[in-house]
Amino acid sequence: MKTVLIVFALVALALALPLFWTPKTLPEGFDRNLPWQITLDASGNSEVFGLTPGKSRLSDARALFGDDFDLAVIAAANQTGALEVDYAQRSFGPLLARLILTLEASPEAIEAMRGRALRREYKEGSNKKFTLDPDDRARAEDAVIRAISLIPSARLDEETITRLFGVAAETRPEGETLTHYLYPEKGLDIVIDKKGRDILQYVAPGDFAARIRAPLETPASSK
Repeated sequence: MKTVLIVFALVALALALPLFWTPKTLPEGFDRNLPWQITLDASGNSEVFGLTPGKSRLSDARALFGDDFDLAVIAAANQTGALEVDYAQRSFGPLLARLILTLEASPEAIEAMRGRALRREYKEGSNKKFTLDPDDRARAEDAVIRAISLIPSARLDEETITRLFGVAAETRPEGETLTHYLYPEKGLDIVIDKKGRDILQYVAPGDFAARIRAPLETPASSK
């Protein structure tokens, strides 16, 4: 019984750490691959979790995080979809999170993958999941990572976001439940969902306007 209580206490501590520690106060061992550790090179490219959006490839992610991932085309109703790599749960310092990598693929290539899919199933409401055939999986190995999404187990709030990431360049509401905290210079969009899971979206800073800002400025009726 005592062992069980200790395990629960350690899990609770791990989930709470991101809410109380800033980058300068992290203890030894929790100083790498943290969500707020975004570095920029001289060309303005960003790196987070050891990956560079717009440059790193799936093979790079496998070298860092292993082979325990799901690779499929995920498509909402009436949309072509995106090629995604889903690591169900990873540890980033004290933080447990789901890691999703969106790979670069043309609409034509995605349509072709859907046609060759081994299995089709519904996933998360009306979204469809198309499991790739072996040849498409092999070809995806060299695909560039277009975007990185992190879905943390711990909930975020504005105070925590500001303490860990700095003051957002812009804050934008979306609908009744979502708020976006935008960091264009870092290629980062933090989305707080009052009724769902929070999400951190990383793209190359040079792609921020097209991939993050433009969709926010598109009327909901035309999305």
